[in-house]
This record gives sequence, structure tokens and C-alpha cells, in this order.
Amino acid sequence: MADSATAGKFHSEFLPELGHDLSKGRAAYFSVDLVHGTARMYATDDYLDVTPVLVGAGWHYRVPIPPVDNEQANALMRDLSTHAEILFNMVAIREEPLGVIHYGGSGTAIDVIQRKCAQSWRDHYALDR
Repeated sequence: MADSATAGKFHSEFLPELGHDLSKGRAAYFSVDLVHGTARMYATDDYLDVTPVLVGAGWHYRVPIPPVDNEQANALMRDLSTHAEILFNMVAIREEPLGVIHYGGSGTAIDVIQRKCAQSWRDHYALDR
């Protein structure tokens, strides 16, 4: 497994402009693949009661987000992408034992991502009222 800094250039995967891709599963997530440098949003019915191995190893970082439409999801992605890229650039992947080494600055990126995702939940519930 390559160190994240040498694995490739970071990129964000946006959802198609129209649609409700995040309402197709029971849980929606913002996810950063710290091995390959990809940020994406997805909905799933899998792993609702158990942590996926790659998340448990720290190789994938994910945060729950509300089941918003694709336009709102892409706006959140634009808001989070810079912080996700900082996180990707501030970690090293370990194979034995499985895990991630966090360098200075990664904690700040994680904190900003968590706060912005938490705000997306507050906004989502405010719109439902």
C-alpha cells in the first residue's frame, strides 16, 4: 500500500446535478479515501450495524450526512473538498499494523469536516419544519 502522499492526486467525485442519490439508502455519508485520495458522498444500506474494515483501519474516513438532494450534496462537497484534501495530504497509511499516521494539521481538517457535516444536519432539520 502506497503512502497517501504518493498514491496520486486528490479528487472529489460529484453527484449528477439532478436527482436524489443520497435518499436511496438508509444512511448517507461523506467519505474520504485516504489511500487513493478520493472524496465522495454515497448512500447505503450496508454496514449500518458494523464498521467497514477500511473505516476501522482508518484508511477511509466517513461522516454521516443527511439524505439531501444532489444539488445540496454537491454544495456540501464543494465546501468540504479543500479540507478533505488537506486531510489526505497530512496522513500516511500503515499496513502493519493497519492504520493511519496523522501529521499536524490533519486534526484541524477532521474537525472542520465534522462541524460542517453537523451543520448540514441542522440545516436539513430546519428546512423540514
